[in-house]
Amino acid sequence: MGHVLVTGATGYVGRRLVARLNAADVPVRALIRRAVSLPEGVGSEIGDLSDRAALDRACAGASAVVNLAAITADHKPPRGGYDRVNATGVANLAAAAKAAGVPRLIQMGGIDTTTGTPGPYLAGRRRGEAAIEAAGIESVAILRPSIMFGGKDAAFPSALARLVKLAPVVPVPGDGRLRLQLVWVDDVVACLAQLVAQPAKRGVFPVGGPDHLSYDDVLDLIGESLGRRSVRKLHLPLAVLASQAKLMQVLPKPPLTAAALELFASDNVTQRDAIEREFGFEPRSFVTHVRQYGLFE
Repeated sequence: MGHVLVTGATGYVGRRLVARLNAADVPVRALIRRAVSLPEGVGSEIGDLSDRAALDRACAGASAVVNLAAITADHKPPRGGYDRVNATGVANLAAAAKAAGVPRLIQMGGIDTTTGTPGPYLAGRRRGEAAIEAAGIESVAILRPSIMFGGKDAAFPSALARLVKLAPVVPVPGDGRLRLQLVWVDDVVACLAQLVAQPAKRGVFPVGGPDHLSYDDVLDLIGESLGRRSVRKLHLPLAVLASQAKLMQVLPKPPLTAAALELFASDNVTQRDAIEREFGFEPRSFVTHVRQYGLFE
């Protein structure tokens, strides 16, 4: 068996997946942008998705590639836009994997929240997925999790917690009834590990936790975990927030991006039993987790 190449190996999901595969004695090689400490036994290749030579070296001899590298919607687009990584970069990786004869590619995206024509951010993510499908790799699986929670580095819950702590009134996109299906990061990692171990498992897999919660419900749970009796909310039309997001782009790290608002165009949910049905285990409930362990455990 060749090694499993993991891109985005030092990120929120990546470092957890690398640790899990390594503990199971799966040979792992990480594509990293700069030298960092990795678990003992994990190999590395320095480069990124724009560096075809590094991709060729990293894919050589691999039995599977797991692509977790992405510029997420909560980040300001870099020079060249989101597509540099999410579309063009993913296409580069798929081409390198195909050229190296890698039989298996696993891509992580997100639940498709578009009800009509996707905005530029989501359209770019879908172009990346389409490039993988078109590359002609023998076995492809695309995991699309909902918003993840777990640990202090969970971007969305942490951002909401900061607002609840600091803002007298929390701005809410729309009427607050947008449905979310937060999924525990370790459950997402378990799904990815299964996809690595089962190369015959192909297709697109949208996954989420067992709870469908409104945006307002999520805020109230976070407030409860922080000892707040109630969270004051200001419901704002998406058009108003979009105008604010545009103005915030001058900041180095804007608290709101236009890309993030694309994710609030419609519900971010799939079937409640998606993980149990497709992967054979019951995912952790966000409600139970917050009440038993706290938000950041």
